[in-house]
Amino acid sequence: MSSMKAGDLLSRIDEFRDRLVEHKKLWMQSREMGGKSQYANARAVLEEQSGWLTRNLGSLRSYIVRFDGEWMMVHPGTGVRWDALASATGLRDDAIIKAPSLNAVIEKLNVIAGKLETLDPDDRVPANPTEPMRAGQTADRLMLGYLPHLHPFIAAAAGKLYVDGHFAQAVEESAKAVFGYVRNVTGLTQDGAALAQLAFSLRGGQLAFSDLGDETKRNEQLGFMEMLAAFAKGVRNPLAHTHGKLEESQKAFEYIVMASLFCRRVEDAKPKTIGAP
Repeated sequence: MSSMKAGDLLSRIDEFRDRLVEHKKLWMQSREMGGKSQYANARAVLEEQSGWLTRNLGSLRSYIVRFDGEWMMVHPGTGVRWDALASATGLRDDAIIKAPSLNAVIEKLNVIAGKLETLDPDDRVPANPTEPMRAGQTADRLMLGYLPHLHPFIAAAAGKLYVDGHFAQAVEESAKAVFGYVRNVTGLTQDGAALAQLAFSLRGGQLAFSDLGDETKRNEQLGFMEMLAAFAKGVRNPLAHTHGKLEESQKAFEYIVMASLFCRRVEDAKPKTIGAP
């Protein structure tokens, strides 16, 4: 089954309730008209209103039931039971049933609208009442919310560019910032793959994640060096030579997060221990 955003559902519930209030008003007026000439016109409008209400009830009922499952009413004198939603929107029942149905449904719809107002407008409300609701933050909102949590060097270089929609430039600047950060930490002047090798090579490199005392530790060091070199060759350099290339927002964000991770790993590294390979 499908789902609906909480904000969209609230709008539909509000419209449904407002139309039901209009229907109630005209229905009560029509009862006072009796056989007057205007009764025929009122009846035609009531039937049109009822058609809209019953049709929309068909698509909204499962959502309504999620927030309130009690819609059966009982006449205290006769014990007759009926569905308040069907009676409020239809025209087949007598006033003894329709009037209390209208009042009860309008009141309950107000309560449901209040519950919906407490949700995030982007939360997903499944049509199946037994299926749990899902947090509905969009990818864009999640990405924009994470920007301040990037490594400070990357946030400063690319954050505003990304927010302003300059995705390719944001990726390029974040990649440049990674190597600028390595230069700041090491004092080296090289760039790109050459800088990655001088900073993290097993022999002669300046930084290490460990004492490089066994193969696993050396593989970690070598793997990071190769990833950093590949980041220069596969991301930064192509973007630097294709100015104006468009990047979609999500792919650009993932590149920027990758740049942030590189900086955090550089931050984890320490000057290589004397005597290490």
